[in-house]
Parts: sequence; structure tokens; C-alpha cells
Amino acid sequence: MVGLDKSKEFVASARKFVAARQLANVEVVQGDAKATNLPRESFDVVFSRLVLVNIPEPEQVVEEMVSLLRPGGVIASHEADYLSHMCDPPCPAWDRLFEIFQAYSRAKGVDLFVGRRTHRMLRDAGIVELQVNPVTHVYPPGHHRRSIFLDFIQNIRDVAIREGFVKEGELSALMQDLRSHLDNSNTLVVSHLFFQVWGRKP
Repeated sequence: MVGLDKSKEFVASARKFVAARQLANVEVVQGDAKATNLPRESFDVVFSRLVLVNIPEPEQVVEEMVSLLRPGGVIASHEADYLSHMCDPPCPAWDRLFEIFQAYSRAKGVDLFVGRRTHRMLRDAGIVELQVNPVTHVYPPGHHRRSIFLDFIQNIRDVAIREGFVKEGELSALMQDLRSHLDNSNTLVVSHLFFQVWGRKP
């Protein structure tokens, strides 16, 4: 089994995990999912999770995945789509932050709704016998993913301000308002819509 990630820090963490559990059949490598340099047609299964929603030109990753797969092998994807990600009661801070996040993502070439077209990308890459399973969750108070949207905003905060997507004062106020809303136990928080898609290489 081979795991691949572009981040040096995540690779180091994964290698530590593998070593601690003495998983002799697992290798973790650092690399680009669009050009892995792994041997072509050498894997029975190729799987990605929440990769395509974070990068431009996701079709290149799909093509690379298919190229690594042996004929008859299975490709599988677990990918996000922001369609269902929301809170109720509605929150103006959430709506405004999502406007900012969408503008930032579009400028970076990232499709926040890529999950719904994963099946099409796999089909266009030659995969057959496709299956699609949609998954969504509710994040109750205390759940570690209840504030995940705020975490994403925090991740882009400095760049979004520096590149003019939002003023620092407005962003700080919006984040504070949303945090208060999410801290209310009566607020419903619904996850992304996750598309699990799999199929076979002829």
C-alpha cells in the first residue's frame, strides 16, 4: 500500500503513524497528485479523499489516478460539494463569509462544488460501471467538525486580506459573529454533501 501527499509535514506525520504501528506493508511518499512518478498500471485500487475540492484542474488528478490503475482495477473517490453545507437558523455572517470564500476559491481556480461532477470526470477518463453514493452529516454541539467552515476561513485569512477579498476589520467581526452563532446549542450545522464515487478500469 502506498500513500501520497504533497505536504512534507503530513508525510512526516503519516510515516510516524505507520512506524508506531509497525505497518510493514505501507509506504508513504511525498509527491504531486497530478504527477506522482509512481509506476503506471501497477495498482489494483486507487483512492482519493477530499483532494479535488482543494485544487485547480482536478481533471489532471483523475487522469493520473486512472493511469496508475491496472486494467480491471477499481478507482474510488470521496469528494466534497458545498451544496448542503449550511446552518439554521440562518446567519448573515455565514452567508457573507461564504461569499468571500467563493470569491477567493474562484480566483484560485478551485471548484467548491466539484463533488457533483466527480462521476463525470471518472467517466470521461474511461472508467466504467460507475456507482455514486451521497453522504451528509449533522455536526452537533461538541463535534470537532462543527466549526470546520470557520477553520477554512482562518486558513485563508491572511491571503484573503492581503489580496483584497475582505478588510481585516470586517473579517474579524464576521468570524466572531459566526463563532457565537455556532456556540449556540440550538444552531443546526449540516456538513458538505460528500459524493462517494467508484468504478472499474476496463
